[in-house]
Amino acid sequence: MLSQGPMQIQVGTRDVRYELEGPEGAPVVTFVHGLAASLEIWAGQAERLRDRFRVLRYDLRAHGGTTGVDEPCSRHDLAADLVALLDRLGIEKSAVVGHSAGGVITQQLAVDFPERASALGLIGTASECNDKTAAWYARCIEAARSEGGEAVMKAMGMKPARGPVPNGPGMAPVIEAMQSLNTDPLTVALQAVTAPTLIIVGEKDFLGVGGSVILSRTVAGSEIEIVAERGHGIYLEAADWFATRLGDFLTAHLL
Repeated sequence: MLSQGPMQIQVGTRDVRYELEGPEGAPVVTFVHGLAASLEIWAGQAERLRDRFRVLRYDLRAHGGTTGVDEPCSRHDLAADLVALLDRLGIEKSAVVGHSAGGVITQQLAVDFPERASALGLIGTASECNDKTAAWYARCIEAARSEGGEAVMKAMGMKPARGPVPNGPGMAPVIEAMQSLNTDPLTVALQAVTAPTLIIVGEKDFLGVGGSVILSRTVAGSEIEIVAERGHGIYLEAADWFATRLGDFLTAHLL
């Protein structure tokens, strides 16, 4: 089944934009984008994987076409947002693949709702945040509230042409949720994760590879790929390789 394009659905009090494509009855794979991005960022992977899997992409709150306002938001809330969307779509279990901040949400979902994750893909992400990164997040939060979403996209090296500009004030609490890794890391909680886990990071990722190495040492049985000459957006930079590696991993564990 090919997608009819992005759709809107009411999930609680929030209007969520999502896209669902692929054969009905196939294992579901959900892609979670990072800060200042949108579901469009995963289009290439959806195109490559939708023959084997039912692929779900969605916009985080205050991103893309999903509504969001400047109100308190925790990592637990963001994980619960995804579970509520899965419930609304009648999806009991999904592999979840998250990039950067989306990877943090994926980790939190695996901790808070382990029964909902059939497998995990943690891409260019981390379970903790040092003081330097926390200070960078603080600058992004200020920019989001005072200058808007386009300023945050610029700060994160994102081009508006890649997708919709996020709602600046609305995304500020989402950035704060990521910043919370500084004082409330996920590392210890991840020791309880049992879902098959694939960790991928580019050798030249501006966030470094250390966070991925920590993840690989924390999540029992996980696989890690540190890819030479690739950066933070590895699924865009090496789209064919990424789809093959992820697809083979998911096939081995889900099909």
